[in-house]
Amino acid sequence: MKSVSTGRELLNLLDLANVQFYEVSAKLDAGFQTGLAAAIGGEAGESQDLSSPEGSAGEDADADAQVWTFFIHVDDTKVNFRGRLAVDAPDARYVIDAAVFYVAKEEVSIDRDALQEFLNRAAMIALYPFVREALHEAGRKIGANPPLLGIYDPQKIQIQLSEPVG
Repeated sequence: MKSVSTGRELLNLLDLANVQFYEVSAKLDAGFQTGLAAAIGGEAGESQDLSSPEGSAGEDADADAQVWTFFIHVDDTKVNFRGRLAVDAPDARYVIDAAVFYVAKEEVSIDRDALQEFLNRAAMIALYPFVREALHEAGRKIGANPPLLGIYDPQKIQIQLSEPVG
């Protein structure tokens, strides 16, 4: 088993094997103000207010507020990195949840600092364009103005390992 102490060493031992999406959703907050609910077996014409969809972003929501959540799985032959982005934009809400999967060329023992460096300097750079494109495409499909994620800025998004890994 090879011991790895830097992100660069780890990058040289890993190959990107797959990119997987777990969720791509966009919910438009505009639309029909009120309507009639029609249900099979229910009373026809029963009025239902549809102006406040459950869980909608209210007036107090920060425009384009972004919340990232990360998940990491590491063993002696794999590094899997999953990122979930939730965005509340002025006209819609989005969730993009995707992962990149790396496979090692040989068994490795990864130092915590090396893993953190790899996640910030390689894995996030690989994942970010997929998330950005999915966000834009989801907004386009629902007719919203999707937020534009700029180029990945490692100063704004930092993965900090808070628990022991491995």
